[in-house]
Amino acid sequence: MEAKVWHFVEFGEFPVEEIDVEEVKDDALKLLRRVRVEMYETSRGTVMKLLDEYGNYIGKVVGGCSIEKLTIGSAYQTPFGVKVTLDCGETIVGWLYLEG
Repeated sequence: MEAKVWHFVEFGEFPVEEIDVEEVKDDALKLLRRVRVEMYETSRGTVMKLLDEYGNYIGKVVGGCSIEKLTIGSAYQTPFGVKVTLDCGETIVGWLYLEG
């Protein structure tokens, strides 16, 4: 029996399937190199809002890690597309949705 992971969103629960990071790593890193970043400060620190070339919100990074130091930690197929976690060292600091 295969274990399912559940992704909680505002309007319900959706199952997600973990996929091999190597399948999407190159695409995720290419997209990460060309995102537009909007930075803002919160009570918890710096947040980088990641936007595609059309201005669509496609991810975020929290904390002080620079874009150049981010690596791809894991990848999941969701009903909304492929979502990857962004790591800085051994810590997950954000996420990014890949273009469909």
